[in-house]
Amino acid sequence: MENGTSYSVQLMGIAFSLVMMISVFMMVRARMIREKYSLVWFLIGLFTLFMSMFTDLMEWFSQLIGVYYAPSAFFAILIVCAYLLLLHMSVSISSLKMHNKALTQELGLAKLKLEELEKKVNGEELQ
Repeated sequence: MENGTSYSVQLMGIAFSLVMMISVFMMVRARMIREKYSLVWFLIGLFTLFMSMFTDLMEWFSQLIGVYYAPSAFFAILIVCAYLLLLHMSVSISSLKMHNKALTQELGLAKLKLEELEKKVNGEELQ
């Protein structure tokens, strides 16, 4: 690969990671995303920034795992990060679904008790 092309890809990686981290920061400030989820995105942004700045480290890592083309190893790592993020979101959604079910059941029981109490109070007023 030409040195100019390699340099422009490196700059694009740096720019992408900085834009991503700034965007996540702005979303946290606007309360569009919770802090605990933004941490994962910041870590991915930092990883992307670090690997874009230190391409020799990525070359070494790709040789270590037996991948000939370093950007392929980088994208493979990002895909693994995406899968882990999806797994984490699935666990969070499942937990929220169970929590919502429990709250709905509690609300139904509370409404039933309230209706019974209203019937009792209305029944006593009529007498």
